[in-house]
Amino acid sequence: MADWSKTRFPGVRYWVSETRKHKGKPERCFVIRYKRHGKSITETVGWQGEGITPEYSAQLRGQITSNIKTGGGFQSLKEKRELEETRRQNKADERAALEKENTPFDVIAIQYLEWAKTSKKSWKDDQSRYNHHIKPTIGQTPIKDISIIGLENLKKNLQKKKIKNVIRTRSKTKLIAHKEKTLSPATVKHIIVLIRQIFNWAINRGLFIGENPVRQTGKADKKFLKTPDNKRIRFLSREEAKVLLDHLIEKKRYLVHDISLTSLYAGLRMSEIFRLKFSDLDFKHDLISVKDPKSGESRASYMTQPIKKALKRRYQESESKTGFVFLNTKGGQIKEMPNTFDRAVKELGFNKGVTDRRDKCVAHTLRHSFGSWLAIAGTPLPGIQKLMGHKKIETTLIYAHLSPSIEKQAVVDLAKWSPADVIEMETRKKK
Repeated sequence: MADWSKTRFPGVRYWVSETRKHKGKPERCFVIRYKRHGKSITETVGWQGEGITPEYSAQLRGQITSNIKTGGGFQSLKEKRELEETRRQNKADERAALEKENTPFDVIAIQYLEWAKTSKKSWKDDQSRYNHHIKPTIGQTPIKDISIIGLENLKKNLQKKKIKNVIRTRSKTKLIAHKEKTLSPATVKHIIVLIRQIFNWAINRGLFIGENPVRQTGKADKKFLKTPDNKRIRFLSREEAKVLLDHLIEKKRYLVHDISLTSLYAGLRMSEIFRLKFSDLDFKHDLISVKDPKSGESRASYMTQPIKKALKRRYQESESKTGFVFLNTKGGQIKEMPNTFDRAVKELGFNKGVTDRRDKCVAHTLRHSFGSWLAIAGTPLPGIQKLMGHKKIETTLIYAHLSPSIEKQAVVDLAKWSPADVIEMETRKKK
């Protein structure tokens, strides 16, 4: 035990270290003594080398004894250090929060997209929308400066934004058309929703402290995220479908013909068709196994004889009996409907004079025709839902107006009555 030495200040003393040196001399360690609630307290203030002096120790002891008398402030060195640590931590938290608030949106967006690659099937769509439409506008904006007003302006600008629509021939370099079009309302909504998802992801992981500017609840937010009616209403008549398929055969566009045939008469989405492998085809039972579709559930689609004939021909001509059914010009998996489809539609004049994009014939029109024909034929909506692979019946309801209904038949029957019939019925009721 070291020997204590007094100083000229009451309650302040020190002991000398046998191992530590300060300016070539044995270093002193200062302590203070005071009473609290009738008990003697001894606490170490610190070493000379840390800048501790008898004067500072006496001043500190005086502050503690004064606080004990008044009942305020720190009443021990331990409490003082705890208060100082709390203040340091609060300042550090404030600095960290400020750094988070000033973090450019691009920083958290990049982290979100990395996470999405292993967690979302649609991560490529997210990445494309971010890189083309979000990053150039708010990518370098500090997170705290992104507000609902700013996003409303972004939405307006997106609605006016022109994007290039390039159509090329099979040649890699020859450009045959170069048009501009505006973003669809659905695309604009997807972009805003992506911003909301990035904020929610950052908030849940403590990367951003604050409120999501694109909140998920409230009338204002629903209105902000509301998408104008953008559903395709165009479908081909049976005659138009035959004209299209015959035209594609005549022009020897067999790839587009077989894709169109499969969508028209099996109701598959383009993405489902492009993912088809020969192992998904059951020629014995005339079934197509649709795996990993948009709804998240596998289903079976029925193979009509024309489809069976086309797919069987592809199977026989293919070198790989387990690979993809439809290949691009390089022999890889096809990713989108070839441009020859658009040329065929133009050559047939299907879109001539059409200005409303909902009325235009596009690749999706083929699948929409399948659903429309089912409804016209009187197929119950649950049956249409199953055949088309809709996850929700609400999606299938777009075909409801084409289905024969009791209400429609009642109106038709009513039109058959003559005024005399109506008068006679009213007379009978009175009797």
